[in-house]
Amino acid sequence: MALVLVTPGMPTVDGLPPPPAAPVRSPPAAVAGEDEIQVPGLAGGPSLEARIHVPAEPKRAVLVCHPHPLYGGSMHSPVPLAITRLLAEVAGEHVAWARFNFRGVGTSGGTYDAGRGELEDARAVLVHLARVCPGTPLSVCGHSFGSWVGFRLAVDETDVERALVIAPTAHFTFEAPPQSRKLATTVFAGDRDELCPVGDARALATALGAEFRVFEGFDHHFLKSRRALAEAALPVIAPEIASQ
Repeated sequence: MALVLVTPGMPTVDGLPPPPAAPVRSPPAAVAGEDEIQVPGLAGGPSLEARIHVPAEPKRAVLVCHPHPLYGGSMHSPVPLAITRLLAEVAGEHVAWARFNFRGVGTSGGTYDAGRGELEDARAVLVHLARVCPGTPLSVCGHSFGSWVGFRLAVDETDVERALVIAPTAHFTFEAPPQSRKLATTVFAGDRDELCPVGDARALATALGAEFRVFEGFDHHFLKSRRALAEAALPVIAPEIASQ
């Protein structure tokens, strides 16, 4: 799976249109129990807009990464929002979570950095989440571009136990963790994903040593039922809660 980086004004790449100059983003949406905060960047990185929920005694903490910033992705995009809403509904007393805007999105500082800076953004929010939930098991999940950033972070940060890769695309390279790295990984893909054929997603899961689930009738954005996606995600990212 080859890495392809796109910037405004570039011609079509592998069927993707060039990013719009002014991408349309989902409107801000509140989730019960969240606090709006600004997370300082690491090593001089930009301050990041985030929404975080921390119960009194969390059993799990989950970081959620959003789709591609150049195409309108934000922490309010439908897939990250569906997952955090379900966490609030069924696990808010026991699961902490953080969703955030990558640099250049919303009130997050900085500008798009082709995945390099975005990885550090995710790391900064994970560090904050771990600090406010000391000793709590950590999971990372992401959608599309966010799945690539989130998985790289999960491989880097050995305190992360679980990773959920939702709708990976063929435009980014995923590297398997070393055999010594124990990271429970799952890949979700729709069989009608227009950006990554299901066969490619299956091959990626095999290469990563990951569990794999196909959602029949679902496209890249899981338009058929984001609730069903979120319900399937819960036992992956918070198995302590799903098993109750």
